[in-house]
Amino acid sequence: MASMHTGKPSVKRNFGGHHADGFRLRPQSVTHSVRSVSEVRRPLRIDEDGAEETLWTGARVTHRVVDATGLRWHAATTGSPDAPAVVFLHGFPECWFTWHHQMADLGEDFHCVALDLKGHGQSDHRLDSDYDYAAQAAELPAVFDALGLDRFFLVAHDRGAVVADHLCAVPGMAARVRRYVRMQQSGNRPHSEPRPPHELFRSDLGVELLASGALVDMAYGRAELPAGMQPLVAVPVDDRDVDRIRREVMRPGVPEGMSASFVSASFDRELDDRMNGLFRAMTMPVLFLQGALDPGQQPAEYETVADEVETGEVQFVDAGHFLHLEAPAAVSAAIRAYLERDDLAPSTNEPRESDHRR
Repeated sequence: MASMHTGKPSVKRNFGGHHADGFRLRPQSVTHSVRSVSEVRRPLRIDEDGAEETLWTGARVTHRVVDATGLRWHAATTGSPDAPAVVFLHGFPECWFTWHHQMADLGEDFHCVALDLKGHGQSDHRLDSDYDYAAQAAELPAVFDALGLDRFFLVAHDRGAVVADHLCAVPGMAARVRRYVRMQQSGNRPHSEPRPPHELFRSDLGVELLASGALVDMAYGRAELPAGMQPLVAVPVDDRDVDRIRREVMRPGVPEGMSASFVSASFDRELDDRMNGLFRAMTMPVLFLQGALDPGQQPAEYETVADEVETGEVQFVDAGHFLHLEAPAAVSAAIRAYLERDDLAPSTNEPRESDHRR
C-alpha cells in the first residue's frame, strides 16, 4: 500500500472569501437564496443511548450513543438487532440522515446502522483528533464493537467510501465485512474535471459556507452555483431531506469538524492508495453503485473498475451524485438485491457460516 499522508487539522488556509483550487465564489451566490441561521430549527441533540425519533416519512429510528477510542459516536438504527446488520457511511456534506430512506426500506429484514462519521452530525468533532482517512478507518472497529456489531454488510457513499476503502484494509476487517456496496467515489481512473474543491472545503471560507448552510444548499441545487461548477443533483431532492441535513451540518462545532476531515483529501493520492493496496484488500464481493448522471463521475470511468477486486460488479442508477436521495427507491432496491443474492462467493477471509449470522 502506498504511504499515507497524515497530519492534524489545526491549520487552515484563509482564502479571504474568494477562491480555492480554482473555485471562485461570488458573494451574492450564497446570500440571496440561503436562510439565516436564526430561521433554521435545529434538531434535538441526542444524549441518551436508545432514544427514539419519528422522521417526516413516519419511519421510526433508534439513536445510539457510544464511547469508543476516547470519542463520542452517534448512530441511528432501524430493524431488529438480531437481523443481519448493514452499516451505512455517509459522504459530504452529509450525516446519518442521508440514509433514512434506505434504512426504512431495508429495516424489516436488516438491522440498519447509519453512523455519523467523526466531525459530522452528532459524533465527536474535536479538532485534536486525527482526521486522516486511514486513521478514521482504524478507529471504526472499536465503534462497531461498542455498537454490538460483529459481521455486517457495508454501504458507503462519496467521502464515506474513502473511509470504507481503508476500513477494508484494517487488520481483521475483511472477515467482518460480508459485502461492500461502494457508491459515488472514483475507481481505477482519475476523477473527471471539474473536481470538487478540496482546498476550499478545508479552508476558513469552507467552514463559513458550512456554518451558514450555503454549501449544503449549493450541493443539493437549492442555491446558485459559482461560475464553472455543474449541478451535482439530476433529480430534485425532497426539501425536507435537505432541511434536516442542513440543520445537522450547522450544529455548533460541526462545520469545523467537517472541514478538518479534508486534511488528507487528494484524488490523486486516493487513486494511488486504491491501486497499491486498497483494492486488493477488498476480498469481499463489491458492488460499484453509481449515479449515471453525475457530471464529475462519468460512467465510462468505471468500465474496468470491477476487475480490480476479487468479486466486483458495476451498476448504474438514473440519478446524479446524491443518488440515494434523488432515487431512493431504486437505490434501496439495488442494495437489497445485492445483499440478498445467493450466487456470490464469500470473501476468502470470511468465515463460511450462514449469511444470516448477525
